[in-house]
Amino acid sequence: MDAVVVDIDDTIVSTDRRRHAAWCKVLGIEIPFQDVESSSSEEILKKYGGSDREIWKRFWMLVLCVDESGVDLLELDEPIPNAMEILKKWSRKSKLIYLTARTENMRPLTLYELRKFGYPTNNIELKMFTLDDWMEYSSVSAVVKTRSMMLAGILDRYNVIRVVDDYPDFFVAYRDHSVPERIGLLREKRFSREQYLSNGATRVVEGWDELAMHV
Repeated sequence: MDAVVVDIDDTIVSTDRRRHAAWCKVLGIEIPFQDVESSSSEEILKKYGGSDREIWKRFWMLVLCVDESGVDLLELDEPIPNAMEILKKWSRKSKLIYLTARTENMRPLTLYELRKFGYPTNNIELKMFTLDDWMEYSSVSAVVKTRSMMLAGILDRYNVIRVVDDYPDFFVAYRDHSVPERIGLLREKRFSREQYLSNGATRVVEGWDELAMHV
């Protein structure tokens, strides 16, 4: 069976406002919203938190909703324009699989959020990281390795014809597993088009509206 794999955070759900609120909370200061849009979490920690790993842990406990106050911050998430319509169309022809770095403890919250934003949740699969894996990560390469392993498991069961993601580094895994269509959703304030293409994207789009006619 054909399948389409789609990332969640910042691919179909904008998390910028939630991450900004989480950083302000754990740092105890108001930081510019633009920093969250244009910088990695590591860069923000180094700039405002002196690379304090305790702050790092508190941030992720909020974002991953292990700290219960992080649940309230989910209200700051927003759907990314036009994604819902496209995913509904694709889900009529292919199995829709959400592949996310959100952790298993967030499964009910994530499904609720997807429904709230109108995304397909019937006859879909939701693949998530474990919290133990997340806490052990020490590098981007470790996250990419886990992503690749999860994708391999999906490919054992489905013919993945397309993947859409906003994070350039993940496209190495998508390319290595020979997914035919590897679509990068450009986050121009943080990444360049070339970063997606050099890592294996076959196409880079600025918005979901560019995929409206995509079968």
